[in-house]
Amino acid sequence: MANLPRKKDFRQRAHANPFSDKHFDYPKSPCEINWSEFYIDGIAPKIVDIGCGYGNFLILLSKIFPTENVVGLEIRKKVVDYIKNKVSVMIERKELKRNLHAIYTNAMLFLPNYFGKEQVSKIFILFPDPHFKKKKRKARIICTQMLDQYAYILENKGRLYLSTDVSELFESMVQCVQNHTLFRRLENEEFENDNLRTLIIKETDESKRAAVKTGKAFAAIFEKK
Repeated sequence: MANLPRKKDFRQRAHANPFSDKHFDYPKSPCEINWSEFYIDGIAPKIVDIGCGYGNFLILLSKIFPTENVVGLEIRKKVVDYIKNKVSVMIERKELKRNLHAIYTNAMLFLPNYFGKEQVSKIFILFPDPHFKKKKRKARIICTQMLDQYAYILENKGRLYLSTDVSELFESMVQCVQNHTLFRRLENEEFENDNLRTLIIKETDESKRAAVKTGKAFAAIFEKK
């Protein structure tokens, strides 16, 4: 039986150009995708992890929601190759069901090519690139233009999950989403009742690095109106 791949064999620089459309193969529309190539039941995924990194949280989601199909979108090809290798081995070992997949793509450019209107129930954007420099803030994955797309693909009362260890970025993301007319923030009891709230700050690759580095993490959950 094959061994799990080693991350060190699939290393790629953390920062990628979110405005680049080079090297990506993508469908012209969601109806062109044959999801049966990736999932046993052939049903389009309803849970989306944008910027899924090396896939730890993606794999966790597939276990938490065994009857749902889960997909991760990642802009680094070597990282997607790592996820596919790992998932293949875990399925062979019967440690995973065939309900998750990772796609090498640029979500800031091609999200509508993969998902139709109100197709998705949950979107996760966890520990995204903060793009600290002012001139690069237009590349942040939470912005008005992208929120329009998230609202389009999310079903009614679908949820958008955000987390980061950068306080300035967290405040910026929260303010941006709160200013959008199609989202409302879960507060107090609603937030506490969502069982994923602690996982989004503790169970990702980046969150574990942040725990060692700063010990801080911030999370917010929004619901489509």
